[in-house]
Amino acid sequence: MSRIALCAVYLVGLAVAEGLRLPRRLARAGSGEAWHRPGGRRPVGEAFVLSAVVAGIWLLPIAYVFTRWLDAFDYRLPSWTAWPAFVVFTASLLVRWAGQSALGRAWSPTVETTDGHRLVTAGIYARIRHPIYASLLLWAIAQPLLLQNILAGWGGAVAVALIWLVRVPAEEKMMLERFGGDYVTYMRHTGRFIPRSRD
Repeated sequence: MSRIALCAVYLVGLAVAEGLRLPRRLARAGSGEAWHRPGGRRPVGEAFVLSAVVAGIWLLPIAYVFTRWLDAFDYRLPSWTAWPAFVVFTASLLVRWAGQSALGRAWSPTVETTDGHRLVTAGIYARIRHPIYASLLLWAIAQPLLLQNILAGWGGAVAVALIWLVRVPAEEKMMLERFGGDYVTYMRHTGRFIPRSRD
């Protein structure tokens, strides 16, 4: 598969990912519900993580696709790697769709809850606690196969590593504070990233 085709797949994936998020953002904006951060403030490092996501998943890939600025960092993989990249990338979008669909209006782009927030344990959440973050792990595997450039390809992996180091612990702490023993029980029966069948 040519560089142009691989880049086109990545751009379509970005558009689909944003298309999945947009209805949730609009529903959240129009709901009038108050969202609360744990302790009344953003988790430490949250702004840095969000900046890394914007840079690693958006800005560097777009610079790679539409300019020649990053060409010095290119590498080439065998052509057959395009097919597993496409499969993993598609799986990432499907897992994201399943997670956001199950959450509905409870979805938030930040670590926050509402007054009426409920613990979602249905759908994909019956087996995995963080499907949207799991989808980003799959994305981070596919990105360097699609965008064969050290900066544009691996920027997503750096961003996702930061998400797992900073956001996942902050989110689980928030959920434990909010739902207590119910969340502890839920954690025992689900995998953080790898699906686990519930007993």
